[in-house]
Amino acid sequence: MRSDLVLAASAKELVQHKINTNLRMFINRLHADFPPHWHTDIEIIWPKDAPYKVVCSSQTYNVDIDDILLICPAVLHEIFSPTPGSRVYIQADFSGINSLKEIEKAFNLMAPAIHIKKSTCPTEIYDQVCKYLEMIMELYFGKDPSIYTTDNEEDDSVIAYTELDPYDELEIYSILLKLISFCAKNINLFKETDYVSNTTYKNAISLSNVCTYISEHFTENLTLESVSTYAGFSKYHFERIFTDYTGTTFYQYLQQIRVNYAQTLLSNPELSITDISFQSGFASSTAFTRAFKKSTGYTPSQFRMFNETQHPLPINFYEQGKGYLESH
Repeated sequence: MRSDLVLAASAKELVQHKINTNLRMFINRLHADFPPHWHTDIEIIWPKDAPYKVVCSSQTYNVDIDDILLICPAVLHEIFSPTPGSRVYIQADFSGINSLKEIEKAFNLMAPAIHIKKSTCPTEIYDQVCKYLEMIMELYFGKDPSIYTTDNEEDDSVIAYTELDPYDELEIYSILLKLISFCAKNINLFKETDYVSNTTYKNAISLSNVCTYISEHFTENLTLESVSTYAGFSKYHFERIFTDYTGTTFYQYLQQIRVNYAQTLLSNPELSITDISFQSGFASSTAFTRAFKKSTGYTPSQFRMFNETQHPLPINFYEQGKGYLESH
């Protein structure tokens, strides 16, 4: 076996998770890059000792110490570790909860990720998000988990292959739902545009309902004219305020929702690309492939190959990698 494959296998063994749960949480102290990958989990990254650079789709996020990054499901992302230090990771499978109509609406508004910056986020908003994360960590790791890197690091393997206490997983998911709802309601404080401030409160309520309507009917033949009529605005007025509210045009928004849904379907190896294109609301597989590549940079077949579940994720090491390779 090649030494880099041995190293990757060794790295996998260092990431210890509890069993019989749809949650994966760990305090990562490995100085490692993670190449492009995706999964149907939401992923929350909370650097505590050192920053990260994360590329989600075509957007780059420089996540400083104590910033929080929430990556939406089925988003292709790549992680760079410029310096050693601990980071908290939370991954949770939401595929069984997507039947809640407002979950998809929230993810569509937040996609590809929400970056909560400690330096610019209102203190009370930031503190509430941290409170949710601390509650989750206490349920998973126990009280006062060793987060920060020290000279005498504690062995995290004490949680390996153990189970959560009864109903703790349910409680963690309930907190995650509160966190997602809280982020969606305060999304204008996290986005770097001021699109919400340009709309009246009445319009914001109407457009929120429109986003829900699109999320429920995106596989149908929706047009700007039909949706503006549903919203009760003229086509031109609706187009302007919708772009202010979402930061994108109606057709770009609709197409991105279809692509987002297709990304989740690509986790099912039994579905063909043609099946996925029609189930996602595209008129043809050619139109689907063109839109998908424009959004992600990859064809659907190429994107499918990055699925972490189907194709185990390799890890590119720095500090620990060098030491391991030198001794083997």
